Amino acid sequence: MEVDQPKAQFQLDILSLTNEARNAYGLRRQEYGRYRHHCTQRLHRIRKTLGFTHGKDKTFISRPITAETVTDEKYLHLVLFQAERAWGYAMEIKALSVALDDTRKQTHYMARLKKAAKLAQSLEDLCSSKAGKVDVRSTLDAQAYSALIPDNDNHWTRSSNSSYRLLSQNSAIYDKLSLAGTSHQEALCHAALDEVDPNIRFCGYRLRLAKDGVINVEELVKMSDANKGSGSDVLMREIENLIAQTRKEKAQDLQSLNWRSKTLPLKNAKLATAILAAQETASQLASAQGSTESKQELFDKVLQAYAEADKQVKKALKEDAAAAAKVKSSKSEQNTAELNMVATYISFSTLKHSIDRNLVLAKDIYNKLEGDEATTDKNEDVQYQNLVKAYDNIVQNLAAIQELPGVAADMKLLSEVENKLTFYKGWRCFFTATAYSKLSRHVEAIALFDRAQAYATQIRSNLGRSSKPEADSIDVTEQELADLESKIRGRKCQVHAAWYLEAGHGENIEDKLSSMSLDEKSLDEPALIKRLDTYPTSITSKANPTVPHLVDFPPALQAIPAKPLFFDIAFNHMDYNHDAIAERSGRPKAQNEGSSGGWFGSIWGRK
Repeated sequence: MEVDQPKAQFQLDILSLTNEARNAYGLRRQEYGRYRHHCTQRLHRIRKTLGFTHGKDKTFISRPITAETVTDEKYLHLVLFQAERAWGYAMEIKALSVALDDTRKQTHYMARLKKAAKLAQSLEDLCSSKAGKVDVRSTLDAQAYSALIPDNDNHWTRSSNSSYRLLSQNSAIYDKLSLAGTSHQEALCHAALDEVDPNIRFCGYRLRLAKDGVINVEELVKMSDANKGSGSDVLMREIENLIAQTRKEKAQDLQSLNWRSKTLPLKNAKLATAILAAQETASQLASAQGSTESKQELFDKVLQAYAEADKQVKKALKEDAAAAAKVKSSKSEQNTAELNMVATYISFSTLKHSIDRNLVLAKDIYNKLEGDEATTDKNEDVQYQNLVKAYDNIVQNLAAIQELPGVAADMKLLSEVENKLTFYKGWRCFFTATAYSKLSRHVEAIALFDRAQAYATQIRSNLGRSSKPEADSIDVTEQELADLESKIRGRKCQVHAAWYLEAGHGENIEDKLSSMSLDEKSLDEPALIKRLDTYPTSITSKANPTVPHLVDFPPALQAIPAKPLFFDIAFNHMDYNHDAIAERSGRPKAQNEGSSGGWFGSIWGRK
């Protein structure tokens, strides 16, 4: 009796195949054209291997793939990469259609995407449990792949309800697949979940699925930045459009701007939107935590946002000047003054963030030179010069703030800027002196340290006269000044000692220091312990070649105040009339009163 043997089932790891192909052939840099070309070549190779071509020469023979046709795993690869080729072509066209706003290309995009969705559905049917060609994991993988492809179509046509359902199905499948399989398959499933999650949040934003009806768009941006998968550039464009729309809505409520205890009205909608965008980017920078490179990128975004705001305020000033040239009034002059103050605020914010950017850069250089990340570099003096350059840029930015219109009229702001300018001049002198000391030019270094100390003393005198700082104050704090003074004192002592050592002109000072003894005394100079506040010049002096002694040994006797030990002995030779004293005091002497003195009195003979 013959028993039917169960047919062997294929294993189709769709997630691994697509992930390797996309990462290796262009999608790391969003090069959809390169990936489409790779899919075309791969399909051609598979068809030649299987002998499943569409005829020869110009004759085309349609050969659809059905469940009966699938006798090898390569047939499933054919359907998979046909879907990938159509999807890659659709993404390539979509990128162009968004940039060029071409309706014809959008129509072409829709056609290719529908074909990709149709092929993905065919792959799901071939991998279904009803067909019985693949194992259970491959069936679930095909369902997840088919659910993900149509989402781009629904996303473009704003059918967010269907998109949310399909993406939720895709997420549930990958979540289950991550629990079964190898560690590599588990990592791929988690990566796929990270790519799908921003799209789910985006659909949730469209459908207002949050409890309060509003989903934070900034969270979508952070998630999309962290998970740059395939198609993320298109998603980012959609999110950026949402952010722009949200900012316009917020800008309508932004009627004024508070700065330095002044209220500046914002009547220009584009200007208000640009300022709001710059403020939001700056708030992201304030809460940012990461490496110096990531912070530098955020600083670039903030400066770019303020540059756009500066462009809008200049345009508004130009329009206001043109209107004022036709008709002049007291109201127009007031509007011009308010716009000038807004321009000053934007320039001030730009320069302030530029200062903060240079401070982050200077801190990074300092950590590499003297902090925890310090390394032994032969070109250390060049790095100190880079540090000096960073503080020089800060000084230039502060000098530019002093020249802004309206700053001279604000005496408190002008005083804060002057203190800050003097403070960073002190740091610039400090690191310039350090660079000179590394080159063994100690005289110049000591002179620069004295200049830095003079700056610190000037700031100290100004801090006593300053009033209570405001919320947006940029004045120097007591802690910052104390840190500068401490650094100057410590580094100056090091350089001063190094200069004394080099001033020995070849004499062996180490031998002189080792020859110091406790017994040797000098009549010309007191002991070293009595003059710790002065440097022992006799160590390097040719006129007095002797080495000073450390302490006087044995120490000289000195008189000290003390009570004599046997002072009470004289009491035995004095006779007091105790009865008369008691009578005068009104306290008659008791009959049983014995002699005083106690135990010690009996020893020394007291009665």
